[in-house]
Amino acid sequence: MQNRGENSAHSSETAAVFTRTLAGLKRRGSGLLLVGPQPAMGRACERFLGESKTEPRYRLFVKTDGATCHEQQKCEEVGVGSNDENVKIIERTTHTRSTAAVSSTGYDGSNHGIGHSHDEESETTVVTSGSLARLGITISEAIDEFERKSDGLQSGELRVCFDSLVPLLGEHSDESVFRFLHILAARVRNVNGMIHIHLPTKMDSATVNTLAPVFDAIVEVSMAGGEPVHRWQLVRQDVTTDWLSL
Repeated sequence: MQNRGENSAHSSETAAVFTRTLAGLKRRGSGLLLVGPQPAMGRACERFLGESKTEPRYRLFVKTDGATCHEQQKCEEVGVGSNDENVKIIERTTHTRSTAAVSSTGYDGSNHGIGHSHDEESETTVVTSGSLARLGITISEAIDEFERKSDGLQSGELRVCFDSLVPLLGEHSDESVFRFLHILAARVRNVNGMIHIHLPTKMDSATVNTLAPVFDAIVEVSMAGGEPVHRWQLVRQDVTTDWLSL
């Protein structure tokens, strides 16, 4: 991640690699890290959730940031209101290092800390445990339910939006969060789904550099002339695009 790639999307060869890789990620599933200022993330989030008019979508929203901003609300509205029966929300209460009942590995050995609620829009599961393991299990169980309901998820049908890594990074070590994300991304890819995870920070931050190997691509967003733009870095191919409109 120190080197953003000597290649650029100017060359036809690099553009071909980028197009081919994106097609593969849509087909096989993917994990994307979305970085940059929060106001620019909403449009990218909407795009990653996919449209649902011509093909089925099963959308899972993982909410860790209690202070949901306007852009995150817009992102969630893409799912809630399209097909409410195919939407699940997992809300994790915030903790601090001093009060969270977790060890450095993120596991407290408890089977508790989960609540369920239903409303007219979607099913919401509340996770009160600070355990990363408990959060991961709850997400996996939600995916299991979608698999049963769909009689087997097809490529790109599952879309997962993780609204912020900031609370997790504040409560757990980078190593613990890395392991959690590695397992989570693998679970989503296992059903050929697509997960994008919000991290409002700079592209060249140490945290992005540490977490990058978990993901297929880092998508950086910004504002240009009052409009959101984005560029992709394909982690394994070491290819970075130009800035593209959203």
